[in-house]
Amino acid sequence: MSASKFLHFLRTPTPLSPLLFPKPFSLKPLRFLRYSSSSAVENLTADATETLCASHPWPEWVTFVDRLKTKGYLIESPPEANHEGDAESVYKDMNLVKDACFSFARDRYDIFRSLSTKDIQMVVESGCPNLLRKAVNSGKRLRAYVLLDEGNVCSTCTLRGSCDRAYVILKENDAAARTVDIVRILLFYALDPLVISGGEKPPGRDIIESSARKLFSELVALSETSPDPALPKPAVKGPKRKEDYVKFVDDKLSQDVEMKRGDWMCPKCNFMNFSRNVQCRKCNEDGPKGVGAGDVEMKKGDWTCPECSFMNFSRNIRCLKCKAEGPKRVSADEAEMKKGDWTCRQCGFMNFASNKKCLRCPEPRPKRELKPGDWECLSCGFHNYSRNMECRKCNGERPKETVASEYKEQLWRRPQ
Repeated sequence: MSASKFLHFLRTPTPLSPLLFPKPFSLKPLRFLRYSSSSAVENLTADATETLCASHPWPEWVTFVDRLKTKGYLIESPPEANHEGDAESVYKDMNLVKDACFSFARDRYDIFRSLSTKDIQMVVESGCPNLLRKAVNSGKRLRAYVLLDEGNVCSTCTLRGSCDRAYVILKENDAAARTVDIVRILLFYALDPLVISGGEKPPGRDIIESSARKLFSELVALSETSPDPALPKPAVKGPKRKEDYVKFVDDKLSQDVEMKRGDWMCPKCNFMNFSRNVQCRKCNEDGPKGVGAGDVEMKKGDWTCPECSFMNFSRNIRCLKCKAEGPKRVSADEAEMKKGDWTCRQCGFMNFASNKKCLRCPEPRPKRELKPGDWECLSCGFHNYSRNMECRKCNGERPKETVASEYKEQLWRRPQ
């Protein structure tokens, strides 16, 4: 049987016997292996170029991806795991090639200065390819590299209405362009759905695509050169260490601060600590024994812990440092009462004059003994002096009987 008749037999749908083929199967068209070249695009033959264009419209992009495979950046799946169309999907799927492209760009940081400045300018002078934050930042770095005015580019960009970083100028420490920036921009243009589908493109897009394809060809050619050992690798910014924020432990700063009563110098690192610091803030060395007790003025009721010599205020029942039990409270009989202080009738606790309720139990403060002429408000029960014609608390009216009795006592009587 001739080859033409054999192909005609395969293409003609004929009923097959279920005895010969118990399981259903589909007839796939004959596929020929695509020619993959690792050389530059200029050296490709006409047949190879036609085959490359079938998988992607840009042969320069296909050659660049093939070079990533050769260099080991892009690992292909085994042939038995591939399905129909998988061989070409690697040239059109962002998720399959982006990591390989960025790894290559970071390794070959030295080739950025060798790329055509004119083509870089043509790619980025019309704006950013999309609104992804990394793409916008890369575009800004590249425009600063080719000395383009950021305001002029953003004012003519079609995406400026939705861009939250339009007209933003990058800081000086983040404005250095790198190989990964131009690769990121080229990657977005190469995998643009308009490029892959061949749809209608906006005006001026052909110039951008022409420069992008030239840059891909330059990347392929420069990938065969050896890295320049004299060129330093860009420093990667790491997270700031905690020591950068702890500026107050500087020796010079501690020497410039005026020492006050109770402050102490660390015997190990000579750092000045405040009186409240039990340990040195720089080296964690224990402070001198008795810090906070002997150097701080103690008031009445304050006490020193017998276990750790820490000075506690009178209100502390236990030591704030070692939690040791404090001294017993002074009873109401032993405490010296001042004018206005009062003793709770229910629990016997001595309260200050300012306390309206007992601090130990919720018993209210007993009413004061009324002197001649004093009166209690009928509305709020506030104690008013005899000179008050209205309640000092609620402005309530003074009872009339108290006014009459006071007036009666002040009537003039004829001496007998």
